Amino acid sequence: MPLICEGWKISCVRDDSLSEELIDRYLLGDLPEERQAEVEERAFQDRQYMERILAAESDLIDEYVRGGLSDSQRRMFDQRFLASAERRRKVEFAKALSSVISEGEVAEKESSPARENASFWSSFAAFFRGLSPAAGLSLAAASLLFVVGISWVVIETTRLRTQVARLQAEQQTQERDRQTLERQLAEEQARREELSSRLQTEQRERERSEESARQLEREKQEIAARGAQPTQAAQPSQPPVVSLALVAGLARGGAGTRPTLVLPPSARVVRLQIGIEPGDDYKSFSAELNTQAGQRVLTNDNLSARSTSRGRIITLDVPARSLNAGQYELALKGRGDAGTTDAIGYYYFEVLKK
Repeated sequence: MPLICEGWKISCVRDDSLSEELIDRYLLGDLPEERQAEVEERAFQDRQYMERILAAESDLIDEYVRGGLSDSQRRMFDQRFLASAERRRKVEFAKALSSVISEGEVAEKESSPARENASFWSSFAAFFRGLSPAAGLSLAAASLLFVVGISWVVIETTRLRTQVARLQAEQQTQERDRQTLERQLAEEQARREELSSRLQTEQRERERSEESARQLEREKQEIAARGAQPTQAAQPSQPPVVSLALVAGLARGGAGTRPTLVLPPSARVVRLQIGIEPGDDYKSFSAELNTQAGQRVLTNDNLSARSTSRGRIITLDVPARSLNAGQYELALKGRGDAGTTDAIGYYYFEVLKK
């Protein structure tokens, strides 16, 4: 049933008979751990409820001493209630007190039959009145110690339960934070490795492009220097730039005659004109040139297509000195606006040297 609490003022909506049964089961250790903690929490916050527990404990001890408990209740009383040394002393005290009161009741019945139905608590009060001041003070002190003791036990148990729950919650939070930090570190490490790899690739490509540009510049200077000489000496036997057209249809079909490039000794640059189909409309293109054995010769990730009278083509300049006689494979890919990369096709050609 619901327990509504606000500060130290507790308003509880419960059935009284069920509440008393709940207290008895609590004292006998017959409640689940969660309900056990609920009773202890309420006793810690509500002094009247604590007094009800103490009264119920006294009644339970009285029933046990007088043999009023059922067999199952007596078993739980022996196994769980008497597990505490303090409670065993209370039971022994109740037994002794019951014996004294029983003897007093016998004597009182002989002298006054009208008092045969006197209650246990009336006899208990009479017993106290018959005690000497020192004995009464001792019993009062023992009762006070009992009340203080059980209050301390309830408070300490509640405090320990709260502390354990808080420590478990902190441990779970720290474990989650540790796992999150490890995951973030792993992701950051992977990003750093990817960035380092991309920087190295771009640096190699930039060095190759710069070398190609310097080679072209030197060739231009050589051509210009030869142009200043007599006409017969200025005419080279072979051009420094050799071109080869790779047809899109043959690349996509994977069949047909493989184009052959005859590479003269004077060639400095091989210009590959890669034909693509109209539907291959990508933001940029990347090309990778490999030998037949799979050895990489050149890569370029920033190519663009241009329209000519023969269709759309991509121009890729390859240093002639990097090509040996043999067969080659060129893989062409397109990169869309979303950053995705699609394979367009493979182009095959053969190089022959004079």
